[in-house]
Amino acid sequence: MKKIFLSLFGLIFTINHPAKAEEDDFFDNLIVDEQMKQKVEQTIEMEESQTKASEILDRQPLKLEIGENAKINLRETKNEDIVPVPPREPAPFGLKWLATTDEIKYMKILLRPKQVKDSPNSYIAENLPKPVKAFKEVLLSFGETDALWRIAGYGKEMEDDSKATKGLEEYKKFYDILNEKYGNAQEFYTPAVINIDEEIVSEDGVKTHNIKQKILEMGEEGFKQKLMSGESTLYATFENDHIGVTLALLANGDGKTFIVIDYKNLKINEVEQQEIFDAL
Repeated sequence: MKKIFLSLFGLIFTINHPAKAEEDDFFDNLIVDEQMKQKVEQTIEMEESQTKASEILDRQPLKLEIGENAKINLRETKNEDIVPVPPREPAPFGLKWLATTDEIKYMKILLRPKQVKDSPNSYIAENLPKPVKAFKEVLLSFGETDALWRIAGYGKEMEDDSKATKGLEEYKKFYDILNEKYGNAQEFYTPAVINIDEEIVSEDGVKTHNIKQKILEMGEEGFKQKLMSGESTLYATFENDHIGVTLALLANGDGKTFIVIDYKNLKINEVEQQEIFDAL
């Protein structure tokens, strides 16, 4: 009621007084005392200030953008610029588990499509919020439900010796980190079996050869070659209530060693089951 009254009061004075310059003449032509004149002026000023405040509140918010040469530009925020991001659990490299591709792009992360077997809707991610120097590239997989459920980090390739010394050091470093963070570490090593030709000399000087088999241990001479051929494999798994992690040491055809860390969100199955449940 008060607002309506003030609006009507202001409207009357607006109609009768189109310009501030005429206010003095208007008051001079009325037989009013000075106190009444001040009250009317205060009422007009109050109404004008309320009108300006109302106009400001009705405007859309402005967004500040820093342009080239540190110039500040103002533009109105459009509704389509705002991507609602529901609460998400933090993931490696500053990402969010179960986020959609649009939510990831909204984080200013660049996505390049990548064909990956058994992992549809996969991308190579660039401009990550928390990059790790040890990794050459990071793969994100969203699956058919468009929810980030897999993150794979591919380590930088290293020139290495025949024992894969550098690769083993990198592998052990990340093994300790992942075990501390996720726990339940289990290591799996498939050693290569090599044949050793053993020469035997009898008492009468006759030489014979005996072939012995030997298991090649990690870090022994020739270990890198067996990683390259696939005769030896080395990896470890880690797991907590909802994240499964696999760490592996590999060697490419050029004899360079590198690590791979593959994270998988185990809750994705629960989400898919819930969606099916809700749909049926």
